[in-house]
Amino acid sequence: MTEEQSPDRPTRRAAIVMGATGLAFLGLGARLFGIQVSGHDGWRGVRDAQARGYVDLRGPRGHLRDARGELLAVSVPVQSVYLVPRNVEHPDAVSLALGVDVRARLDPSRQFAWIKRGIPDDEAARLRAMKLAGVGFRTEYARRYPQGRVASHVVGLANGMEDDGHEGLEAALDDVLVGRRGRGTVTVDGLRRKLSWPDGGQGGADVELTLDLVIQRIVEEELDAAVAQYGPTWAVAVVVDPRTGAVLAVANRPTFDPNARVTDVRTHQNLAVSSPYEPGSTWKPFVVAGALEENLVTPQTRIDCENGLWRHGSRILHDHHPYGSLTVTDIVAKSSNIGAAKIGAVTLGGKRLRKWAVAFGFGEKTQVEMPLESRGELKTPAQWNSFTDTSVPMGHEISTTVMQLVAAMSAIANGGKLLAPYVVKRVSDARGAELFAAKPQVVREILSARTCEQMRDILVEVVKTGTGQRAAVEGVAVAGKTGTTQKVDPATRRYTHEKHISSFVGFAPAEKPTLCLAVVIDEPQGEYYGGAVAAPVVGRIVRRALPHVK
Repeated sequence: MTEEQSPDRPTRRAAIVMGATGLAFLGLGARLFGIQVSGHDGWRGVRDAQARGYVDLRGPRGHLRDARGELLAVSVPVQSVYLVPRNVEHPDAVSLALGVDVRARLDPSRQFAWIKRGIPDDEAARLRAMKLAGVGFRTEYARRYPQGRVASHVVGLANGMEDDGHEGLEAALDDVLVGRRGRGTVTVDGLRRKLSWPDGGQGGADVELTLDLVIQRIVEEELDAAVAQYGPTWAVAVVVDPRTGAVLAVANRPTFDPNARVTDVRTHQNLAVSSPYEPGSTWKPFVVAGALEENLVTPQTRIDCENGLWRHGSRILHDHHPYGSLTVTDIVAKSSNIGAAKIGAVTLGGKRLRKWAVAFGFGEKTQVEMPLESRGELKTPAQWNSFTDTSVPMGHEISTTVMQLVAAMSAIANGGKLLAPYVVKRVSDARGAELFAAKPQVVREILSARTCEQMRDILVEVVKTGTGQRAAVEGVAVAGKTGTTQKVDPATRRYTHEKHISSFVGFAPAEKPTLCLAVVIDEPQGEYYGGAVAAPVVGRIVRRALPHVK
């Protein structure tokens, strides 16, 4: 029998095959043991890493509240719909369900495409129930303004679903309010396509303002009544606590509702801080205060008002009424241009007059937190001339914002301290921990208590017997000053007798002021004197608001 015919050969061959197979299974078993048992944790980590992706997240924007805790701005969760283009199986069905033609957005190279943002909850629930392939949902935050147009120029607005501050404090405090960024985990498929989108992210800080919505509403109601009566081009009212500089109310007309996304942007300007104007006779108290502080006059000092006609250099000044000799008190009470000009140009002189303008904060920003604040206009010493000497005491050749005017008058009301007005009272993080608490900031001390007492008596006389009698409030001593400013005609660049700014600035109660306020009304129709147009508005605000001051 030959070797090829040996019966043991198939047996050996089978044994070899069986042995090799056994070794293979033994190796496979060892490999499986290594993967599923001894190396389980490591391989599970590899699997999880392959199925996991990361995305950047932002939490909800922080709240804005008034001093009483009333919500002014809040971010509410809303549902937004997105597509994962590669996962969309039935484009026509998806288009029909969403009410949007999605075919143009099915670029396979894109992993994500927004379809609808901020949809109503019932619509989101309906779409979720349909379980459309390639359609996902993400929780976002939409900004809402519960008070509507009330205090809208202070609050401002955030820019839609992008959640960035666009105007007002929403813009000025954007870094504080914006939700904190973080990383979120998403599930991905083998091609690293997102199969989910997480919610979350740390919320922004909450901000409490000094605004008092009770007082704010009173101010807006009274300003609306004046606008309805006189039809001006614009109107502004500002109320500040002169003891601290806290801004209690700011109202502008025209106005807007930040919830209405399509509005005339020309109505968005916060004129109280961004639009300087010539203050007219409301500036006279600051001239007199400077002269009193330097002991150059007393309230009883008499000045010849020239029977309504006075030549100073090449310039001739007029009064509305032909006054003869008036006391300093009567010059302010009756609003004599000639008397004020003499105190400014002759008694103080140009250098000291300008020094007092600077001391009261004119020509510089108040640094209130509202954006786009103007510094107004105060001529440099090189620009100052003999005309300026007589113009500035009458409130011409100088411009101020309403906020500057109220801050300056507050210095007289509070005993001589120029305080920086502020509108941010407190900032707290998303967990409620306090990050910032405002304190009154003294810019500088400018007047003695004696001068302030004298000025209070003078300004009370304005309301008792002078041009501001319509600001009077029964049972309350109101102090203040009227203003009726002729406007410059842009065509002729001369003052016109046809267009005026009517104003009143003052404080109450005079003996212990808790409110300092100004009302400024541009180009009122019909009556135009500050004592007739603006003073009554101030009186009504004082009467209604005083009981609510803390």
